[in-house]
This record gives sequence, structure tokens and C-alpha cells, in this order.
Amino acid sequence: MPALLLSAGLLMLSPSARSYLDRLRRDFMAQSLVRQAREEVERSRPDLARAARLAGWATELSPWSVPVMRSAAVVFLQARAWERAANTLLALGRLTGHLDTYQLGMCYLYLGQEKAGVLLLENHVSTQRSLHATGRVSDFQLAVVLNDVGYVYADTGVRLREALALTQEAVRLVPLNGNLLDSLGWAHYRLGQHEQAAFYLERALRQSREPSAEIFYHAGVVHARQGRLLLARRELQRALALRADFPEAEAELRRMHWQLPRPEAV
Repeated sequence: MPALLLSAGLLMLSPSARSYLDRLRRDFMAQSLVRQAREEVERSRPDLARAARLAGWATELSPWSVPVMRSAAVVFLQARAWERAANTLLALGRLTGHLDTYQLGMCYLYLGQEKAGVLLLENHVSTQRSLHATGRVSDFQLAVVLNDVGYVYADTGVRLREALALTQEAVRLVPLNGNLLDSLGWAHYRLGQHEQAAFYLERALRQSREPSAEIFYHAGVVHARQGRLLLARRELQRALALRADFPEAEAELRRMHWQLPRPEAV
């Protein structure tokens, strides 16, 4: 059909029909953008800033779409775009009637809103403990919940004693999981207990088939504090090999270069 005739046909549609077609067009474009964003964060060396931009455009195009908003929230969380993630989670909660208290609480803590974040995370843990007590949540599922909340506490520097207790409980439930051991090691590190931190982080590396960039980073930081500079440098470089956009690992390498003795002096 010639473009002129097509345009004329569209103009003959009722306003509601044109609105419906426009909504379909926007949904299609948003789905494409958010798919590109998900593909970006799943790359071996993702451009997280690009992923967040793509997800942001998708939410602007189709803020009424639950699949788009849900996928965009995942991208924002992985990109550590905490404010955008929180806003998207709140919008998603309004659309679905269900609020993800863990993810929103995590965002609030990283945004410095400790009171609101802790309240949501405490409610999340309490709910999961009740489900576990009635057999609706397995030991492994509860361990993951305890680990996730404990890690967020440790990483944001709040409730550090509680972070240690939660991650210890998680490891008691599931002793040989690399991610859980990593969180326990990180909680010890945040409390200044470097020897215990190194013990659990080294175990985390051994128990992980493919250690994440975060585990290598945590191990590198702890080894640096212990003065084990060559080992620290190696682990930090491994972290950056897995994740190019890792400013914390880059900053730790710079700190080692300027503030600690040269590696050849170790």
C-alpha cells in the first residue's frame, strides 16, 4: 500500500483506535530496547551505563507494561543504578499489586536511606522465616534470603553485627556454597576481622566453579589489607578481567600503587 494511502487510512481511524496502535508501537520499541539492555548486562564485559540508558528509554516508552518494567528493574539493579531501580520497583508494585521488599530495601540502603531499607529487609527476613517454619521455604531458600540481606548490610556498612549473624546462619544451613562463603567473608572484613575474612574468601574461591568478579574483588581487598600485595593484585586483575566496569577494583589497585609498598618489595 502506498505510504500516502496508509497515512490517510490511519487518519480515518477513531482517536481510541489511533491511541491503541500508538501503544502497540511503543510497546514493541520498548521490548526491543529492554531486550538489548538485558543482552548488554549479560555480556562477559558489559557496558552497564549503556544498559541502564537502554532500560531507561524502555520505561519511558512503555511505563504501563509489566514485562518491560520488570526487565528494566533487573537491568537497573545489575547496573547499580539504585534510584532508577527503586522508582521502577515502586511503579511495578503499583502495576502488579506486589512489592519486592528485598530489592526495594536493598536500593534504599545503597541510596543511604537506612531506616526505610532496614525496615523492608527485616520484614522480608521475618516473612521468609515464617514460611520456612511451616515447610513452605527450604533450608537452601532461607539460606539465600539470609545471605542476600546479610551481604547488603555488610556492603552498605549498616547493622554489621547482624550482617555477620545472618551470613553465619546461611553458611550453617548450606556450608559449601561459594556465594554464601563470600558474603560471610565480606561481613568479617567489614568488621575489621581480616584473618577470618581471608579464611572464608579463600574457601569461597575454592567452592566456586566460576568465581564472580565480586568474589575476586573481595579477596583482593582483604589480601591487600593483610599486606599480601602480589596475591591481592592478581585477584583484583581477575575481577577486572571479568567486569570491565568495576570502579571499586580499579580504585583498590590505585590505592595499592600509591599507599602500599611496591609488589617487588613484598
